[in-house]
Amino acid sequence: MTVEYEVTPRLAATTILVRPRGTQPEILLLKRGEHARFMPNAFVFAGGALDLNDESAEVYELCKGLDDRQASGQLELPSNGLRFFVAAVREAFEECGLLLAYDARGGMVNLSSWDESRLRETRLKMSAGQLTIAELCRAQGWCLAVDKLAFFSHWITPPGRLRFDTRFFLGSVPLDQTASLVGNEMSELIWCTADEALSEHESKNLLLMYPTRAILKDIAAMQGIDELFDFASRPRKISPITPTMPPGIRADGG
Repeated sequence: MTVEYEVTPRLAATTILVRPRGTQPEILLLKRGEHARFMPNAFVFAGGALDLNDESAEVYELCKGLDDRQASGQLELPSNGLRFFVAAVREAFEECGLLLAYDARGGMVNLSSWDESRLRETRLKMSAGQLTIAELCRAQGWCLAVDKLAFFSHWITPPGRLRFDTRFFLGSVPLDQTASLVGNEMSELIWCTADEALSEHESKNLLLMYPTRAILKDIAAMQGIDELFDFASRPRKISPITPTMPPGIRADGG
């Protein structure tokens, strides 16, 4: 007899990173490793579970253009909504090396002068919990550009061994930064339009889970990157979505 256990979803944040390409935005997708516990081999947006350091007073003080009251209001939470924005920035930097942060002059951080080995070591230390994003920003005189993130959608994984309660944010790729992988969590990264990704999925060349497909379909319906950001930035009711899984299919990919 199979016993079903109630699993409390872990809080998570994901960033849909986009850049212009003609009239349509290119979207960054990362391929999860084949041995990943959650969604192996699937192409996903950069993101992951929240960390305790994402809600420290130190890191909140480093957030630019958005305080906890405003962030919580956007996410319709009583408090601590800002930690989702912090986690979205941190996870994007850890997973693909793109950092939404302001330098001391108020411009977006330029990482082109960083030696590749230094950048790699910094990201690995952060992923391992040996360095917090607040410590990094303090040392460099940076602030987190949480005001550059637009709350896009909210998904909760259906019942399964692994569950996540995830807020998705839209963010534009900073100039003078290049996406790259470190560690073994992700095995590949690609840039493509929403239509291209969906077409590759239909051809079985690209594995996309249902929430990713649904978000890409929403993006594909937009008339260019300006309309996409206009839509994401408008105040609107965003209710959590928990998809219904077909019989015999688990949310964790099993």
